Amino acid sequence: MRILSVGWEIEGPGIERVSLHDADSLASYEIVLIDPAEIPKLWVPYVPPDRDGVRRLIPGYDQGLARALDNLFAARKEELSGLLRAGGLAAVRLRPPGEPVEIVSSSGPARRIHAYSFLPHFSLTRERQFLPFPQGIRVLPRRGRDVRGLDLAHPLAGYLARVKRYEAVIVSPMGVPLGDFGKVLLHNRLGDVLSWELRLGEGRLLFLPASGLSPREEAEILIPGLASLLEEPLFLESWPEWLSRYELPQEAALKRELEGIAERERELAEERAALEGRLREAEVLRGLLFPSGTSGLVRAALKAFGALGFETEFDEVDSQAFKATSPEGRALVRVAWSPEGPVTTGVYRPLLLALDHLRLEEGESIHGVLLVAAETAHDPKRRGPRYTDSLRRACEEHGISLVTGEDLFEAVRAVLGGEDPVPVRRSLLSASGPWRWRG
Repeated sequence: MRILSVGWEIEGPGIERVSLHDADSLASYEIVLIDPAEIPKLWVPYVPPDRDGVRRLIPGYDQGLARALDNLFAARKEELSGLLRAGGLAAVRLRPPGEPVEIVSSSGPARRIHAYSFLPHFSLTRERQFLPFPQGIRVLPRRGRDVRGLDLAHPLAGYLARVKRYEAVIVSPMGVPLGDFGKVLLHNRLGDVLSWELRLGEGRLLFLPASGLSPREEAEILIPGLASLLEEPLFLESWPEWLSRYELPQEAALKRELEGIAERERELAEERAALEGRLREAEVLRGLLFPSGTSGLVRAALKAFGALGFETEFDEVDSQAFKATSPEGRALVRVAWSPEGPVTTGVYRPLLLALDHLRLEEGESIHGVLLVAAETAHDPKRRGPRYTDSLRRACEEHGISLVTGEDLFEAVRAVLGGEDPVPVRRSLLSASGPWRWRG
């Protein structure tokens, strides 16, 4: 089996690595791997952008570069089309399209050459829908980690399972569902296509996101999967309708087994979603140690007080405060974040004013809690003082619990580990000044 890698960093037995310009005919291979990220290097170093930011070539004034690019891409399109019609396989790493080059024409509109200009032309039809390929799709730069839709039965599942982030998506400006014309192997939360398998001719064209694996590891996982795809029969939708009436004896039992597996996969997916949700809660709680700003500290505090058995509600006036209620009493909690030094008395005054309002004007019995986090870029073991002496004295004088994010985290960890939360809540609601749960 002959395998060609064009710009794709991959290492393994039998893989030939060469540039798009220097490669033999693409049709002479069974598998061709192409990384479009390298293709703009054919023109970017030689064509500076004009004042409007567009790189342009004017035939006759470009030392033949426009003609060379036209000839190269025309040849590669034809070769790739031949590969696919003959039953071969092409895998394209999904990358942002990069900077195109515009070729000016005196007899018509300018032509644009970009990183995906090597793709051959095919007309895709599905019932009454039509999608011209590749004109009917767009590759857009878009980064994210919300990878969804892995089919565990697909030959490339081992590779796709290693994809943790993406840098580009495929969309149809025509609004056509791309899943009607090919198999969507991965998508994001919004439904944008991250990986797509197309049947073109007798072959397959795949768009695959980068895996993050080393070149050697990638070959060990990807190449066997691609080889399996080469051996697969036609898609079921390519068969005539009457063929399904000719069933073999074991087919019904196999279909029932597959249905059972699908049900178990659904149950496992639900269990996985629940476990991932619990892990996300842990990530939120770690915001007590390393918050993403004041709002992140508020989220972590809400989750922490909930874990201790309090019911919480946002303060309608102060976005840095919330109320916490338990059988042992109520608290008004205010958070303060100081990334580069100890928290000072300035943050305690809004809490004191709010407590006075609730106690004196509304007659509410409520305790004040000031949650502080300081120097959070450092490991807690390497941080300096979390608050000033003046803030400590002020909290002691006015009966306010002064709690650090680290101490609250340790209390939550103890409760989640099985310790009774009632003494923790009582202690929080009765402290004056610095608070720490010692168990």
